[in-house]
Amino acid sequence: MRVLDIAIKDLRLMLSDKKALAIMIMMPIILTSILSFALGGTFTSEDSIGKTKIAVVKKYNIATEIEDFRYSLSNGIVSENISKSDLEKISKGVEELSIEKIFFKDFLDNKDIKEFLEYEIVREDEALKLLNSKKISAIVILPENFIYDMYTNFLTPFRNKVEIKVITHPDMNFKGRIVNGIMESFTDMTSTLIVGKNVLIETALEEDVIDKVFNNMNDVIDDITVNLSNNSPEIVYESLNGRNPISSFSYYSAAMTSMFILFSAGYGGKSLLEEKDNITYQRMIIAGVSRWKILVGKFFTILAFTLIQIFVMVTFSTFVLKANWGNIYIVTIISILAAFAVAGLGTLIAVLTYKVGNYKMTNIFESGIIQVMAFVGGSFIPIDVLPKFIRFLSNLTINGLALNSYFRIMMGYGIGEILKYLALLVLIGIGLMFISIYLFREKERYYYVERVDAENYETA
Repeated sequence: MRVLDIAIKDLRLMLSDKKALAIMIMMPIILTSILSFALGGTFTSEDSIGKTKIAVVKKYNIATEIEDFRYSLSNGIVSENISKSDLEKISKGVEELSIEKIFFKDFLDNKDIKEFLEYEIVREDEALKLLNSKKISAIVILPENFIYDMYTNFLTPFRNKVEIKVITHPDMNFKGRIVNGIMESFTDMTSTLIVGKNVLIETALEEDVIDKVFNNMNDVIDDITVNLSNNSPEIVYESLNGRNPISSFSYYSAAMTSMFILFSAGYGGKSLLEEKDNITYQRMIIAGVSRWKILVGKFFTILAFTLIQIFVMVTFSTFVLKANWGNIYIVTIISILAAFAVAGLGTLIAVLTYKVGNYKMTNIFESGIIQVMAFVGGSFIPIDVLPKFIRFLSNLTINGLALNSYFRIMMGYGIGEILKYLALLVLIGIGLMFISIYLFREKERYYYVERVDAENYETA
């Protein structure tokens, strides 16, 4: 009986096991789909950004706040040490300076921001509904007294604090941060203009030329508007070192694939003891099949099944989830070497399970060790956010090495950048296989003697 025959026999048995297929092929597909869609907001590529939709909530009453400001002017609340004629000029400035025009037309409708941001003005309750349904990425709330405080800041020597609140959806974290940054840029720009205006007024007061400032109030207002229009934030997307960003679909496709191939090692780890329990192992020995052929057959069975797992995941994620795996030839090399290392691990587990004589070893591996390896390797959480010690350990795990290799190819690196990972996968596979052979050797003499004794007995 050839090694190939043993491998084909075992592979047919594995593929006929519906439970095993569900766990090792269907489960990664389901989990990848769920995680990719659920956490898509934390992974964003330039091509997928598009326009960000926001809702703007106006909690102020513009007519009331303008009247309040005029009242404050006439009663000296925001006009201390300002002459009556200058107050009239400030009052006239209220008519010429439109705060809403500054925020909506000059800022949000600026051509650079409009390429990214799309807004609509709605009530607060409606905005929350839109955010919860993910129809918008963020809510921008203009607070009460927004108009009053902005007039005070622009037209008087005084300064009131204006806080623009941004509410974002947790699943749209990336776009939410950008919206928050844009609103911060607005407050930063207005603050700069207000500081400059206050310096101008203070200097004019010291030089006793304040009348000239208020006589040219129209020019001051025009300068404010022009500055806000011309100094809007510029949004530029750049990939680090020219590398491709990884989407949530690509990330979890590679992460789940790298994790679930470990279950092939666990499933294959039961095979030797199952052969013994079903008496097929003893029959092969009696039929003259070498124990090493049986062991090597198990190795190639796990190798083949692992490759089937990877092929299904890569195909599904590429055509259904539109994941970008990068150079398919290099991905194939990574997959073969990852399957080689997994086969070595599965063979070792099979030998240990056989020697122990029960399935506890395999059960411990599947229920505990795989979860630890998945965490350390970065299948659950991006490895970059984990402590340095765990990042080091990820390079000692099969799934961690495979995942790091896949990620680099997805980002556009060449095979030269992952040679160390590929070499480690080969060394791990060879090392585990040698350990398996060494441990399996101890049983060789026992079965050989048992077979010879049985033949001598029959001869006698």
